Amino acid sequence: MMKLIKSLERHHIAVFVVLFITFMLRFPSLFEPFWYGDEGIFAAVARNLNQGGVLYQSGWDNKPPMIYLTYAGIFSLFGVSMFWLRMITAIFVLATTAVIYEIGRETIGKHRALLASFLFGFFTSLRIIEGNLALTEIFMILPISLAMYIGIRRKFDYLSLLGAGALFAIASLYKQVGAFEAAALGIYVFLITPKFLDFIKKGFVLTFGFSVPFIITSLYFFSKGILGEYIFGAYTYYSIYLNESPTYARLINISKFLPAISAILYGVYKKFKAVKVNHVHLFMLWVAFSFMGAYFSGRTYGHYLVQVTPGVALLLASMKFSNIRVSVARSVFIVLFLAPILFLTSLIFKDFISGGPINQLRWWGNFIDFASGDKSESEYNDYFDGNVNTIMALADALKFGDGYGKSLYIWGDIPWLYAIADGHNPSRYVTSFHVFGVPPEIGRDEVARDLAENPPLYIIKPQGSIGYFAELEKLLLSRYTLLAKINNADLFILR
Repeated sequence: MMKLIKSLERHHIAVFVVLFITFMLRFPSLFEPFWYGDEGIFAAVARNLNQGGVLYQSGWDNKPPMIYLTYAGIFSLFGVSMFWLRMITAIFVLATTAVIYEIGRETIGKHRALLASFLFGFFTSLRIIEGNLALTEIFMILPISLAMYIGIRRKFDYLSLLGAGALFAIASLYKQVGAFEAAALGIYVFLITPKFLDFIKKGFVLTFGFSVPFIITSLYFFSKGILGEYIFGAYTYYSIYLNESPTYARLINISKFLPAISAILYGVYKKFKAVKVNHVHLFMLWVAFSFMGAYFSGRTYGHYLVQVTPGVALLLASMKFSNIRVSVARSVFIVLFLAPILFLTSLIFKDFISGGPINQLRWWGNFIDFASGDKSESEYNDYFDGNVNTIMALADALKFGDGYGKSLYIWGDIPWLYAIADGHNPSRYVTSFHVFGVPPEIGRDEVARDLAENPPLYIIKPQGSIGYFAELEKLLLSRYTLLAKINNADLFILR
């Protein structure tokens, strides 16, 4: 054992310390209740897949397929467990932290690499940007970082670009905007490749690698006869996010492109001035395109900022403030690069930056109070969401009534219950806002038909259901009996 310890270099021990700190920063997330709505949707759809369902056909959501496959894999191994869901999420983060270190070691040296890995681990563990949650962004940054690493490690040869393209595609199969970083790498390859023909070849290889996972995925859904459903659910539906017209929409839509445009133009300026374009410019492109992904819809969810954490950590760690040469080109670039990022981040994510209900210290305080016995489980749950205790009470009621594994439909926004109770949903929609979010002929009409043809044993109506659903009310009156009122939810049973 002592020989092993002595054989370790000091920087290996330092990396271990960074990984340990990162894990400890995330530690309370392992003990959170079933509370976050998007996680609940992913869990419900994943549970449907584990029951033999087909994505977008028997379980529907508006994301590409990788997040549901990830949840389904975790649940098949460990059951429906928040502890294991968040533990696997932590492992993804630790793996990404290690990759960030390796990228830094290849480019900016061991000491700065340690700083980059620490900054990344710290940023992604902040509840301010919802880094504690098992959402698409936290999973997609690992393949993005791996893509960048193998490119840097192999000096952007053809094989590394082929692999990088595939990894970028996997990232975008978690979330659509994961493809943006592929553009960042492609532009960087252009900037560092002397001969244009060589760049064309490398660009083709990167594009081919990117296309392969999409071709495989599309062929799978085509074989199931639901290619159109896949395209609508994973991509076409996303357009409604872009049409929500947030405050200052036009200003946001213009400003979000400026960092990327400025990084590209500054790189082209350096290329044709025969100034070496190095890894720092790759980090700047990475940051610019990842911020574009975070801003793309203009929506104000803090977890969108998780996408920017790898590039930001590496860029900050690479900064040298001594012997800075000031030039007009560099000054213009810095203004056009930084000003939109600072402005849009403060505008779009102001509620998350200011803390509010997800203040980091309060989050730790809630965990410590619960762990020390100063808070009851009910009080602990209420800190996260008022629906948690209702979900758990409904789960207990179903379990007591031998309702686990039975047919169940929920008209509301508590999809975690499907996964917890192993409920078999006769409809592919797991939350009421999706039913109203799609056209009526593929939403309300479809659900009404499904419930009429295959009436579930249980129907649950929480207080927070979205909209009045006339067909459901008729079905409840004609075929169901109110079994119990549980907190703010009505539990009906088939007569």
